[in-house]
This record gives sequence, structure tokens and C-alpha cells, in this order.
Amino acid sequence: MVRVDNQRYQELLKKKKDLEDNRPHEIDEMRRWKHSMSKILEELELFRKF
Repeated sequence: MVRVDNQRYQELLKKKKDLEDNRPHEIDEMRRWKHSMSKILEELELFRKF
């Protein structure tokens, strides 16, 4: 289970980095970007609590 958690954590970090590097400029795309980023950050925060 620890390996799966670590794998998921690394996957989330990679997604976060990709989103940071590809931040859109249009309003609708920004909304989707913000939603995606907030979901990733929420899940990363759960990892930090354990």
C-alpha cells in the first residue's frame, strides 16, 4: 500500500508541475485549470497529513 501511495503522490506532483507549466490565458480554460489544480492540491494535502 505504501508503494501505491508513493506512486500516486509522484503522479500528483507531476500533474501539478504540468499544470503550472501550461497555465492557460482564456477565462473558460482558466476555470478548468483552477478546478484541476485545486483537486490536485487537495489530494496532495491529504498525503501531507499522514
